[in-house]
Amino acid sequence: MNLLRVAVPCPLHAAFTYRLENGQSAVAGVRVRVPFGNRVVTGLVLGHEESDQTLSPEKIKSVIEILDEAPLWPTAAWETWIWMASYYAHPIGDALTTTLPALLRKGASAPTPSAQASHDLSGLAKYQPGAEPVAVTPKQKEALSIICAAPDGLSRQECLDRGIASRVLEMLIGTGSIIPVIPPAERPTLTTEQLHVLATIIPTLGTFRTHLVDGVTGSGKTEIYLRLIEEVLANKRQALLLVPEISLTPQICARLQQRFGDQVGVLHSGLSDKERLETWARAKAGVIRVLAGTRSSLFTPLPDLGLVIVDEEHDTSYRQDNGLRYHARDVAMYLCSKLNIPCVLGTATPSAESYRNVRSGRMEHHVLTARATGAPMPTMHLLDAKSMPQPDGLTPFAIGAITRTLQAGQQAMVYLPRRGYAHALYCRSCCWASECPNCSARMVYHRGRSQLICHHCTHASRVPTECPKCATPDLVQLGAGTERAEAALQEAVGANKVLRLDTDSVNSPDKLQQQLARVRSGEPLVILGTQIISKGHDFPGVNLTVVTGTDAALFSVDSRAKERLAQQIIQVAGRAGRTRQGKVLIQTSQADNPFLRKLIESGYHCCLDELIGEYEEAGLPPVSHAALITVETSNQSEGLDFLNQVLDSAAHPDVHGPFPAVLERRAGRYRSQAMILCECRSERHKALHLVCNAATQHNPKLRLQIEIDPA
Repeated sequence: MNLLRVAVPCPLHAAFTYRLENGQSAVAGVRVRVPFGNRVVTGLVLGHEESDQTLSPEKIKSVIEILDEAPLWPTAAWETWIWMASYYAHPIGDALTTTLPALLRKGASAPTPSAQASHDLSGLAKYQPGAEPVAVTPKQKEALSIICAAPDGLSRQECLDRGIASRVLEMLIGTGSIIPVIPPAERPTLTTEQLHVLATIIPTLGTFRTHLVDGVTGSGKTEIYLRLIEEVLANKRQALLLVPEISLTPQICARLQQRFGDQVGVLHSGLSDKERLETWARAKAGVIRVLAGTRSSLFTPLPDLGLVIVDEEHDTSYRQDNGLRYHARDVAMYLCSKLNIPCVLGTATPSAESYRNVRSGRMEHHVLTARATGAPMPTMHLLDAKSMPQPDGLTPFAIGAITRTLQAGQQAMVYLPRRGYAHALYCRSCCWASECPNCSARMVYHRGRSQLICHHCTHASRVPTECPKCATPDLVQLGAGTERAEAALQEAVGANKVLRLDTDSVNSPDKLQQQLARVRSGEPLVILGTQIISKGHDFPGVNLTVVTGTDAALFSVDSRAKERLAQQIIQVAGRAGRTRQGKVLIQTSQADNPFLRKLIESGYHCCLDELIGEYEEAGLPPVSHAALITVETSNQSEGLDFLNQVLDSAAHPDVHGPFPAVLERRAGRYRSQAMILCECRSERHKALHLVCNAATQHNPKLRLQIEIDPA
């Protein structure tokens, strides 16, 4: 018999044996349709099997259909995905399915790649009539007439402002009736530091080496990426640029498309399944030469890949926090090692992992100490808010500084890492609080929606007019989120001068583009936001930055919380004064905190050195190698009892617990955890193997969720 090992999407760590019928042939890396239980599923072939002694021939089911003629990925990429499933201790079928576009998971045919569509990924293009404009419907004719009447063309936003519907615009673009014309970008003169970095990296483009480009915000890291990509394209290779957030793709695509035109493609979660598959197919065919996108873009087949760049390598968004819990940065480095190509990591605030790799010689370190524009770094000040009123999240001093900045014709930015109006509602009479019925967390008051919303399970309820427990009418609003700060700022500087950027106010890439265009216009504004505004954006008009709402990280039980706090502060501060020296106010009730003072006086790298010393002394990650094991149950004691039995059976000294998760109850399920903490990865793997075997023996129905190298 001709047998195949097939990975199917299921929570089991095993592959399954299937029989090829006469005339069928398949190789590793192709999709097949196979019967699985009472369903037909799409699986991926792992390889051929000589025989299966555990099954009688009549019990081996046949492959229904072979969906691909050739492997979907190059060999090195396929081997990387196999390694990824093993390293992150995830079921092989589920892991490999994660690497596929949604439509291919469902068994759709891989499309024949078309020539690169003429789309504007940058938001900078002016649409002009094509060589043979064709308009069929009255709406299309009207739209074409409006665009033809504009001598220099119209941007997408200008088209929408003139009443051209988005679907009409897409139809005209799709038929080539209108085409985007992107103004060329000026090539900036490189600084001495940039030239030195390029001179060091370019000779290594044909070999594997990881390079950490450690440059202050505004030091020109993106221009270094562009010059490296130019070199790669000149050698007829492809380049992959990963960014942590969907909000950064328009900005980076603007730079890429200005430089490389229609060779650029983009992938992120804001695209439809069809758009993602079309881009995937063009990249696989080599039509797209430069691909930019968020973490899952890493799984795109790029047959001529010659360079991978991971921008903002420290960012926790590169970690998938459900399903296959992989870290895109680390998988990217492994892929580059298999392909023997360089991996470039860029950041102003290196992660402890990367900084330790530099110290040990596993990474090359390239430092950029000055801004490319020559502007000095912003001055940073601690604003002692302990004795100041701040019911809306901002002290009178901070609001005064913001007001003066706008009066001077400049922009200000406020970073507040909490959405909503208030963190919770509270009754002083009976101590009732707006607890979520499904989670061990309080529901956040959203005034704009008149709702209490849980930010963990999305449960929503009406805002009570009185205490549900004692009927007291006056409920207290605890804490301040961006919605509350927005109201206070609007009162201080005017409603039309405040721009809120968070996931409540910006719910689509088009909306974000529209808001960022207003920021780039330079009009006096207060830009108020959460993490969206802290990641990589260039706000040239911002001269004052206020950071608030970050004190909780100083007292967190999370050993990495202070590291992330320092990264957030430095990243947000870096948005200020890109063209002239700016000012940063860190509003805190802990102005005497030694860590904050060291960050202000000595800088991020000194703080990181101190933190790494603490990790080493305590034997904590990333010095040690961890695996977090979680089990979810409907009963509070069931998970802890189960893990107690499992850990007793495993009897390994490096397995600790069990204990309730920090957020013990989420979406109605109780979460119990255990932690493996070992000096080396091989020992961690052995301990994890013991735990998994013991779990299967005690209760195979309870699934362990395993997170390797938890953040």
